[in-house]
Parts: sequence; C-alpha cells; structure tokens
Amino acid sequence: MKLFSIITAALLPVAAMSTPLNAVRDFDAEAASKALLAKTASNPHAVRDLDAEAAGLVKKATQYCDIVNVATEVDCWWLPKHGGNGNHKVTSLAGTRNNVEFTCYTNCEDVNGNTSWDWAVNHGCYVPGYYTDATCSRAALGGCSWASYDRSFGGCA
Repeated sequence: MKLFSIITAALLPVAAMSTPLNAVRDFDAEAASKALLAKTASNPHAVRDLDAEAAGLVKKATQYCDIVNVATEVDCWWLPKHGGNGNHKVTSLAGTRNNVEFTCYTNCEDVNGNTSWDWAVNHGCYVPGYYTDATCSRAALGGCSWASYDRSFGGCA
C-alpha cells in the first residue's frame, strides 16, 4: 500500500506539469494589445469589450432592433436603471425602424414587467428591454460581459 502511495505521489506532479495550459495557449496577443491601447482612451465601455475579447469571450451577433412601445422617444442610460447612483441619461432614441445597434443585455430595474436592459453600442448606453422589439431577445443578444460591474453601480444585484 505504501508503494502505491509513493508511486502516486511521484507521478501526480509529472502528470500535472505535462498538461497544456489552455489559458496561455489560447491567449490572443493582438486582442490584448488592442485592450491595452484602449485603456488610455476615454471610453471605458470599449475597454471592457476589448478585455472580454482578449480573455476569449465570444460576443453574439449584433442585432438591429426597433424602438417600440413609445409614442416619441425613449431615454438611453449610462447604467441599467432610471436615475440612481452616478447614473445619467446619455441620449434619447426616437421610435425607429431597425437602425439601433444592440450587442448584449443585462438584468436590472423592472420596466413594465421586463428586467432586461439592452446595450446600444453606438450610443454607449442601456435601453430598457421593454422598448426594444423581439429581435433583441436575451437569447439573440447574450449577456454583457461587464454587466455585473454596471449593476453594482446601478443598485441591481
């Protein structure tokens, strides 16, 4: 029994060292250099996107969605919540026809029974999912890689 323990103790570290490290092998140096360059820029959301890309996270396809359920326009917010700690309206988007580009979503404040907030990438802000059409479903967009950070400021867990 002792011989088995000694052999196992000797071979286990050898087996562990011979296993390739996927994180190192799959590291994308070009994406990492873009992320580093962006960190000196003033757009923190671009930095988050590039950091996620460098880490190997794959974004789902961009969706072009209508703004619906609104007579004139809907506000697009810095954080996924109306008002709150450090939050402000970035812009307002008029009811449109497939010209607002969304890349991901997060969950936060409930707006008429919908807790999804969709990221309008070209505007750098969140629109409540209640105001985007079915093209911007959670399945189509996928979650925002940085969303937990934004939710912590927005008061959403």
